Amino acid sequence: MRETGQDEFFIGWSGKAGPRLARFLGLVAVVCIAGMALIGFGLGSRADDPAAGLLRLGERDAAGGPLRPDDWGGEQILRGHLSRIGYPVLHLPPSAAHPRGRVMLLSGDGKRAPDWSGKAGPAELRGSVLRRGAIEMLVVDGPAKALDDAAGLSPAGREPLGRWRIAGEICDGKCYGGAMRPGSGVAHKACANLCLIGDLPAILVTKDPVAGSNFLQLAGPDGGPPPALIRDAVAIPVELEGEVERVGNVLVLRLDPRRIRRL
Repeated sequence: MRETGQDEFFIGWSGKAGPRLARFLGLVAVVCIAGMALIGFGLGSRADDPAAGLLRLGERDAAGGPLRPDDWGGEQILRGHLSRIGYPVLHLPPSAAHPRGRVMLLSGDGKRAPDWSGKAGPAELRGSVLRRGAIEMLVVDGPAKALDDAAGLSPAGREPLGRWRIAGEICDGKCYGGAMRPGSGVAHKACANLCLIGDLPAILVTKDPVAGSNFLQLAGPDGGPPPALIRDAVAIPVELEGEVERVGNVLVLRLDPRRIRRL
């Protein structure tokens, strides 16, 4: 009878694996490597955006002029309505991308608030834009210039969204927005508190989206700056409660200072 095949058997002194075992081990190795690559890709795709990078102060376009509001970094000149929602903000006119209006957080150079008299109204500001996801901040260079022509320059509309209890992390809007990376976590706590002491905007980066947004600007219950006691809750998981309203493209949490809880 003709032999149609041979059974593999173990040879202790041989340095070679049998053909079928070698093919099996090769397949296992390929599957493991591909699986680890897919896991790495999945974890990386879900990681928080660390922001596009640092400020490029003074950069201008190819013609030597200021950049457009949608450009990241570089010098820009923006005209809008200057007001306070917890902290100073600039309301830009509505556009196709922002039909409700567009609100930019503001900061000055370093760890301090912008140079502003406190008088609300149409104004022109020069500075550089930080952008991280939905967060936009203009780092103002110099004082605001009041404008006589207010055509099209009005505050964004407000929409009350009710009372919310929200889990997340309190950060300063400038560092988290891209001035530093990642700008969050316990390692950043001291830096964030220095920014908040300098009256830079405090924001809540949420654990889960709230009305489609992963961050809210914080304000006090009266619409002014939030109480100083929030500094003790910076850079750790917390639960905050208060009234939420949509102002243009930004959500604002009017924080109830009695409802700050560490998680």
